Amino acid sequence: MESFRLALAAIVVALVAAQSDPAQFVNALIGTSDGGHVFAGATLPWGSVKAGADSLSGDNQGGYVSDGSPITGISQLHDDGTGGGASLGNFPLLPYNTSQCANNDLTKCVINHDARAVSHGDPTTSPGYFGIPLNNGVHAEVTVTQHAALHRFSYPIGTNQQILLLEATRDLPGSYRSPGNITVISNKLGGTRVTGTGSFAPSFGEGSYQVHFCMDTKIRFAQAQFFRTVGGAVTYTALQTNPRVNFAANIGSNSPAGLIFDFSSTETLSVRMGISWTSSAKACAFAEQEIPDLSAFDNVKNAARAKWNEVLSTVQVDNTGVSVETQELFWSSLYRTYISPTNITGDNPLWASNEPYWDSFYCIWDSFRVVHPLYAITAPTAQAEVVRALIDIYRHTGWLPDCRMSLDKGYTQGGSNADSLLSDSYTKGIKAGIDWETGYEAMVKDATVEGDFTLEGRGSIAAREKLGFVPVGDTNDPPNEGPNTRSASRLLEYAYNDFGIGLVAQGLGKTADAQHYFNKSRDWFNIWNPNATHDGFSGFIQPRSADGSWYFDPRYDLNNVFRPDHCSPVFGHFDCFLNPDGGEFYEASSWEYSWFVPQDMATLVTVMGGPKTASSRLDTFFDDGFHDIGDEPGFLPTYLYNYVGQPGKTVDRVDATLTKYYNTKTSGLPGNDDSGAMGAYVVWSHLGFFPVAGQATYLLNRPYFPHISIRNEATGKTATIIADGLSATNKYIQSATLNGKPYTKNWISHDVFTTGATLHFIMGPSPSDTWGTGKDDLPPSLSTGGFA
Repeated sequence: MESFRLALAAIVVALVAAQSDPAQFVNALIGTSDGGHVFAGATLPWGSVKAGADSLSGDNQGGYVSDGSPITGISQLHDDGTGGGASLGNFPLLPYNTSQCANNDLTKCVINHDARAVSHGDPTTSPGYFGIPLNNGVHAEVTVTQHAALHRFSYPIGTNQQILLLEATRDLPGSYRSPGNITVISNKLGGTRVTGTGSFAPSFGEGSYQVHFCMDTKIRFAQAQFFRTVGGAVTYTALQTNPRVNFAANIGSNSPAGLIFDFSSTETLSVRMGISWTSSAKACAFAEQEIPDLSAFDNVKNAARAKWNEVLSTVQVDNTGVSVETQELFWSSLYRTYISPTNITGDNPLWASNEPYWDSFYCIWDSFRVVHPLYAITAPTAQAEVVRALIDIYRHTGWLPDCRMSLDKGYTQGGSNADSLLSDSYTKGIKAGIDWETGYEAMVKDATVEGDFTLEGRGSIAAREKLGFVPVGDTNDPPNEGPNTRSASRLLEYAYNDFGIGLVAQGLGKTADAQHYFNKSRDWFNIWNPNATHDGFSGFIQPRSADGSWYFDPRYDLNNVFRPDHCSPVFGHFDCFLNPDGGEFYEASSWEYSWFVPQDMATLVTVMGGPKTASSRLDTFFDDGFHDIGDEPGFLPTYLYNYVGQPGKTVDRVDATLTKYYNTKTSGLPGNDDSGAMGAYVVWSHLGFFPVAGQATYLLNRPYFPHISIRNEATGKTATIIADGLSATNKYIQSATLNGKPYTKNWISHDVFTTGATLHFIMGPSPSDTWGTGKDDLPPSLSTGGFA
């Protein structure tokens, strides 16, 4: 008995430790190879500074890549999981040994970006920390605060010369442009201060941005050289060391340019890097306030980890019977959902405002489906700030963004999906400080005023008003300057965006508006071709021409036979992106987009031939390879069996998807992490329910943990999910109670989280014939009065 009590006590201690330090399960290297583009460096939740190593790799959108490629520097800013070109990577530092500088001459160091790259050993990561042993003998580490990075470079024992490079004109894509500048002075620590500014181009948008840095060391350099490239030749200027450093230079568009230092008084060099989007002076102020002691590396590191644990711990799980790998996958995925967007409130150079400012919405097309709905239950205070920031962007730019990064307008991928993000928050009661009347005004502008839908708003508004759909190749509505493509997928997104506007209108008491936008949300049916057939099924979303005829793309619809599998993994993507000849579906096929009617799945199931046919069609969609989990439109379909009363098949499909496409390896994601979207899918699936983004509906699956609690910081309530009897075989819900009362619906509303309800499942080895299968158990649809 005594041994049993001791064993039980040990389990309790282990559980408490896991709950108080979920950061122990975070593996930041998941998704850092094979196109995951995950940022593996050091940051705080939504931190402005994201510092980490940059690999000399064609896959380095997130900086570090687990492909064995060498390191070109450790830079201060990154985005997470983006597609397209590499993003940020500004102001890299790189420690050298004397072999990289011939005869210890700083003018003979290898400074060329590619040639200087250093091979390395395996990195060490934890939330708020990144360390990597370089094969030049230096161990490089970095930790962060909100606006500053603290670097620690440990040179080999016995080294009497520590060389450090700072490249002031470098980012990952090499986009530097003038104006830029750099100054060097002595600082009040008795060491060296370097400040500077660079101008760069955004990686997925238009315009340019400026960002500023402030670098401090505690010791003064023994010698230093300012270098720049002019006409292809590198020139050097030696910096005076005594009695006082005083150097300044403007830097034109020629690159590279920066500084190379020799510090000879210590084997460990600490370097503080403050970053500001406003000014170098503000970067210095941030750094001094947040990291006053450059010797306090471990304290800063521990504070960063504590901040992460505070944010992660809004979710509590009982890990009894749950594998370490599952815990690692869950917590690592939850961690990544909080990397982006970036909170730079108080550091916005674009306009003066008392509202929050958030950046790196890269892109809302990806994140509105899973990331922001997750904040609605785990971080509603942050989500309220996000909504306020988006509305303030509308006030000052005239539009809600669909994508935005580096202070610039990003490219619109599909619809005006900030509308759905706002409707998601509104329907979930997120109101703190939000001017919802102005938010509604912004949504209505998206729906009614033609924009340059390359960057903002919608295209083809007049054509859609006339025809009821977006026609192929519409060029009749200036200033529509975007690629005249994506007509089918944009209509589906516009229709769902309109549904979200209707929900907000309804909540604001604008009854006529609500009915108008609900009616507009039915436009999807205008491009439903009941006679289009493929793989044994009839009825698909198909583009239409302005004359009303069904459109056949001559590139692949041979003999006027529509190919719904184009843009699927079977047929291939080829042209399904933002390129001017990108086709009529964006990053998914008609097979996949034909499921995207979340506002009225009941009608969609009917036109597909009823529940039995729709279920069989879902089976074929997955089994024949038309499903693409590597892009965000592939998320929701894995849960759609709930709409035909087969929640047990949802369990099987989600399990199969997670098993096949997600793991804890560096290649463990099926596509770009997309600012945490891929991670959020894992989080939802492990929690056992999934958001129908834009509304207050969650589709039930099954939890991966026997007990889950989610604390709502805004209401102080804690929602609880209990899965009695859960095991690898007992994974199907047999019955459920909500607050002790029988509950048969295969979905829940957001009220569960705002009221702190308890949802209790009894699990079993096979799908139930009764639970969640009845007509009254199905999720809401417009046509069944579900959103009245």
